[in-house]
Amino acid sequence: MRAFQTFQAFQSQPTRTTPVSHLTIVCLAEALGALRKQMFIDLTALGLRATHVSITRWSDRNEASATVTLDCPQSSRASLTSLVMRLSGEHSVRRVFWSDDTSRRATPGPASA
Repeated sequence: MRAFQTFQAFQSQPTRTTPVSHLTIVCLAEALGALRKQMFIDLTALGLRATHVSITRWSDRNEASATVTLDCPQSSRASLTSLVMRLSGEHSVRRVFWSDDTSRRATPGPASA
């Protein structure tokens, strides 16, 4: 619980100029605290700012997930990809998802004939 409170203390409001990314990790429920703490350390080291954290626990599956919304400039994409790959290799991790909002903010171009 302390790691989550520490994580929340460093959250701030998202900016509109920086692309927003969502990182979701699904893991064994008992490993979530340690993974969340490690994610916070890694994201801070990469200079990425978390703007929102959402936790979900499924008692029937003994799994949990953490979804972190963060500001991720283009220059940090490779580092975030490396973090996702590293998290995917953890023994207690079941799935890792990463998406960004750039496709949602893109304005459609003129229709071609």
